[in-house]
Amino acid sequence: RIFINSAGLNSDKVAKMIGLAKDEYKLKYCKGDYLRVHPNKAKLINRLVYPVPKNGGAGLGIHATPDLAGGLRLGPDDEYVERIDYNVDASKIKFFYESVRGFLPFINLEDLSQDMAGIRPKLQGPGENFRDFIIRDETHNGFPGFINFIGIESPGLTSALSIARIVKKIVIDLKRDRTAY
Repeated sequence: RIFINSAGLNSDKVAKMIGLAKDEYKLKYCKGDYLRVHPNKAKLINRLVYPVPKNGGAGLGIHATPDLAGGLRLGPDDEYVERIDYNVDASKIKFFYESVRGFLPFINLEDLSQDMAGIRPKLQGPGENFRDFIIRDETHNGFPGFINFIGIESPGLTSALSIARIVKKIVIDLKRDRTAY
């Protein structure tokens, strides 16, 4: 049997349930809020617009993302949190405005409203060096057939086909190794 742990925000907990309580697997939750831009201004942007990222940030910085309905979102920001909470804090509107006015000068404070939030599963905490996500066959740790996906965040979805190829190879190798004895 093969078990693939792709439990997202709970992938570290699933690994711990089977006895893999490694510090390197402990996830930190990084919340990202998004704001909606008023439709009159949203129509002025039809592609992604990114700022120059700041050193030490947990993400790429607040950027502009058009959606399929013709709207425009700004975000995400990055805030490490202890628990999962998808409420968008209205007090962040001024911070978002200050963050984007240098590269989106046509946006006014009153053009922004709360939209949505997401949580990114990060392997590094605030102020720590970046750590890439983990895709690992845990046979060497005494768990044959257990494959961990831990800390898969953006660009995890963008990388889905490449990740699938890696996992396919791991599964083929596991099946081959089992038939060898």
